[in-house]
Order: sequence, then C-alpha cells, then structure tokens
Amino acid sequence: MQKNLKTSAGTADVETTRYTAAFSPSQEINGEEMNAAVQRAADAFFSIDGLSSRKLMPYPHDPLREPALWIKYDHLSAKDRLDQLDIPQLEKDLFDAMISSFGAVPGDQCAFTEVLRWYALGGHSMAGVFELAGTYKLGKGGMTSLARSILSDYGGHLVLNAAVDRVVQNGTSVTVSTKVGHRIEAKYLVSTIPLNCLSGVSFSPALSPGRQEAIKAGHINKGTKIHFHLAREEPGWFSVASGYGSSPWCFAFSDHNGTTAKKGTFCIGFGYGSHLTNCHASDEIISTFKEHMGPDAEVMAYLTHDWVTDEFAKGTWCCWGPGSMAKSLQELQRADGRVLFASADWADGWRGFIDGAIERGMLACKDVEKLLSQEKISPRM
Repeated sequence: MQKNLKTSAGTADVETTRYTAAFSPSQEINGEEMNAAVQRAADAFFSIDGLSSRKLMPYPHDPLREPALWIKYDHLSAKDRLDQLDIPQLEKDLFDAMISSFGAVPGDQCAFTEVLRWYALGGHSMAGVFELAGTYKLGKGGMTSLARSILSDYGGHLVLNAAVDRVVQNGTSVTVSTKVGHRIEAKYLVSTIPLNCLSGVSFSPALSPGRQEAIKAGHINKGTKIHFHLAREEPGWFSVASGYGSSPWCFAFSDHNGTTAKKGTFCIGFGYGSHLTNCHASDEIISTFKEHMGPDAEVMAYLTHDWVTDEFAKGTWCCWGPGSMAKSLQELQRADGRVLFASADWADGWRGFIDGAIERGMLACKDVEKLLSQEKISPRM
C-alpha cells in the first residue's frame, strides 16, 4: 500500500502559518521563524542536568533499555520543564502549542517523557517529528482501505458485530464470551482492545493490580478530529493555538483542493480534549474554527466522528501524562497467563500509530507461535 501514500498541503507545502496566543486573536506569523523558535525551545527543553535527548532516550524503539535515564524525569509535565527554562516566553508558548498536537492537550497535562519519545522517534529534531508524524497519509480510501486490505489477506475465522464482554482463563485454555452469546475457546488469546476500553471487559482471574491501575487511569487524549470542506481554493496553510486560552482548537491544516477536480479546500481541524464534544453543534464548530484557525474560511460542510464516546475507542490516539510510562509501559506489554495484549496504546515506538499496532501485533504473533511450539502444537488458521 506504500504506493497509496500522499502528502497534505498544510504540512508538506505550507505557504501560510497562523498562531493564536492565549486569549488573543489569530494572527499570521512567519512559519520559518516559528519553526526556528520552536527548535530553540526544544534544544533547551531536552538539555536537562547536563543530558541531551539522545542521552535520555537513545533507543526510542527500545525505551526501557538500561540505563533508561528518562525514567528520572517521568514525573514532570512538559509545562513543568518549560517553567524551569530561562528562554523567551514566546518560544515557550510556541513550543507548548506545537507539542499539544501530540495528545490534544496543553503541556501541563502531557508528560515530559511523552514529548521526549516523539522527539527521539523524529531523529531528535522538531522538523523530523512533524515530517514523520504529520506529512504523509494513506490515499485511496485511507484507514478503510487498509482495514479491507488486511481483511483480504486474512484466511482465518471471522466474527463481526460481537463485542467481547468476558475473558476466562484456566490452566489449559482461554474462553472469550461476547455480548451476543458467542463463546470462543482457544489455547491463547491476543487482545487488541484499546487501553481506554479494557475496563469494559471482565477478566477471570482478575488482571494484575498494576495493569488494573493503568486501565483505570487510561490515556489522556480525548481530542476531536473534524474534516472541513471550504469554499475557496487555498494554498497550503497550518494553524495552531494555545491550550491555555479561549480556543477549543488545538491545530488545523489544509489537506488538498480536491482529488479529482478543484473543489475548494479540504482541511482537518483537531480540538483540545473536553472541547467541541457535541458534533452536531455546527454553529459553535464553524464559528470557533473561523475565529481561531481560519479567519477567512467559508465552511461548506464538515464531517466528524465522536471517538471519545465510541465504545470501541473512548478517545483518539494514545498520549500519556506524567508518571505513566515508567509505571505502566512494561506492565501493559506483559502477557497475563494465556492472554497476550497487543495494542498500539503501549507500543515501544510509535505509540498510538499504525506502526505501533504493527509492532505489538508482530511481537504477540511471535510469542504465541513460541508458546504453541512449547506445547507441541502447530499454529494454523
């Protein structure tokens, strides 16, 4: 599917950049100057106690590899660290606004180590982070096309429209029950249930206290994602807003001007968590978008999905707050008897991304294959 990759105009070819400071109107700023200011802030942000980002997390795809110096700072929020710095306030504000895109939360809710992880994955530069995380997308059907491609490659049994509500283990097998009455028994189970949804499933025996604590806390990203169709054809633009003011919007960018013909501008906006929670409140959504993201926007239509109340998501992509990674990462990755847990929500590397889901899925498959071979059972579909 790599041939279906496309770029978004508002991240790959930006002509206009806008910033909304706290309790201030949106204003156009020089994008190159903003990027330079954000990188200067990053240089100071990750220079802590004589260490650098590379010293703190040299192996972002293996973050727990000793000495794992980042653990000492996992209790800090991003804002805690910014408050320690003697740099211009504008640089702090711009940096905080930009990293808010990591979890749809301002820096006082996002862990210092969460920002560090993204930074390390991006090659230890802010430009690298946004190149990898925000430039490319799947064309020709997006995530739907990916799901259908996976399904077409799959040769095993399939049960749809059957939500799992109970998992019971004994010494030799595990049984899954669904809300519509299915009972499925297997030697091992691979659960891909998202972190924020695990509390809705009963496990017997009970999960470990550490895992239960992590499940109760969940991850913190409860942001919104809204696609807009704007009337006018516009060149690439990117907008970002402070999370400490009146803007319910975190950031937005133009995507394209039509895939088959020029049809105005299609863009995507992301709201801060606990804001824009009513997807039917069109007046609020459109008016605040124009106020904080695109003052000249003429909204023709918008499309969204309420991921926060969706029982199979209960949030958007995973982001962790202070104290979470050191306490919960290893526990969430650990198997529980005959149940293996494989979700992007506790990936080592690109947590919350497709890449993270592939990482955990591949590892779970290898583990199951090894466990079955120890029982002299050949894996099959």
